[in-house]
Amino acid sequence: MKKIALFGPYPPPYGGRSIHIKRLAQRLYENNYTVDIYHNTKAKSGNSISKIRRVKSIIFYIFKEKYDIIHFHDRNFKLISILIFFSKFFKYKTVLTYHSFRDNPVEYRFIEKLLFKYCIKRIDKFVCVGPSEYLKLCKYVNSNKIEVIQSYIQPFEDEYEFCVLPNSLKKFINRSNFLITANGNIRFYNDEDLYGLDMLIDLMDKLVNNNSYNIQLLVAVLGVEEQSEKEREYYNRLKKIIKNYSLENNIYLYEVKNTELYPLLRRSQLFIRPTNTDSYGVSIAEAIYAGIPAIASNVCERPTGTILFPSRNQEKLYLQVNKVFNNYLYYHEQVETIDQIDYFNDINHLYMHLSK
Repeated sequence: MKKIALFGPYPPPYGGRSIHIKRLAQRLYENNYTVDIYHNTKAKSGNSISKIRRVKSIIFYIFKEKYDIIHFHDRNFKLISILIFFSKFFKYKTVLTYHSFRDNPVEYRFIEKLLFKYCIKRIDKFVCVGPSEYLKLCKYVNSNKIEVIQSYIQPFEDEYEFCVLPNSLKKFINRSNFLITANGNIRFYNDEDLYGLDMLIDLMDKLVNNNSYNIQLLVAVLGVEEQSEKEREYYNRLKKIIKNYSLENNIYLYEVKNTELYPLLRRSQLFIRPTNTDSYGVSIAEAIYAGIPAIASNVCERPTGTILFPSRNQEKLYLQVNKVFNNYLYYHEQVETIDQIDYFNDINHLYMHLSK
């Protein structure tokens, strides 16, 4: 039985990487792997499939446990360099997944550059979740050490996750006529709203106040407790705009604490991801897997079946949503014909190759 150590965030809080690690651990367990998870978040101390430990305990357990593979899902190069050093003695393989590549190694401080160079020369395999990350990483790493594997692993819904949602949210979902769902953090990229929450609010103003459509928007807002002062001010400004547009009954901002997005998607009619930068958009794949159309910005490779619009183009976003709303049966039937790829098998194949 192979033993894997996964490094990265684990729910809670819920986000793209933490959900990916949760699902990866579940699928590895189902395929007879032993999985230990090391995290720096507020995750629980354990679950039914794996041991969940704090990262700071790794030095103790690295001597106690005999891992075959250590798989990093964040770029803590100080920690990675220490474990790479130990890998010489314990003979385990190391993997680093780039879920995004927005930073520039040229701009690293001196020590960061040294750690970066040390690590990338000695990590056994790199995984990039999209071609954009692959092209950036190829500047620093030989391409034969890189695999492009999307981070989407098919979701599994625990009915408990819907039951624990706030009653006000469940009522909002149940009374919705046509529910649009979106998700994201309050973040900025190039001085713009990274996840496009401002665009979604303007979209609803046009659809509801100008077109008189009976449409509701649910936004799953991630990482509220980690917002900076600037992000919190912007978030409060968005709430005021919703009130000024008289959209309080049409827009629900759900501050995510204890559930995945998938239970919400299954109860929606449309998903929108208007990011101004991205690596793939796992939530889009989840929406299509749930059988609902998905509209997203054209900033990167998107899952098959995604309806695209130019990044930050408010008018084109409106036209695509309007087209789907008025021809919903057609777009819904198109989505149901798509066989969404589950990329766990690619990761499993990578692990088996490294183990050999």
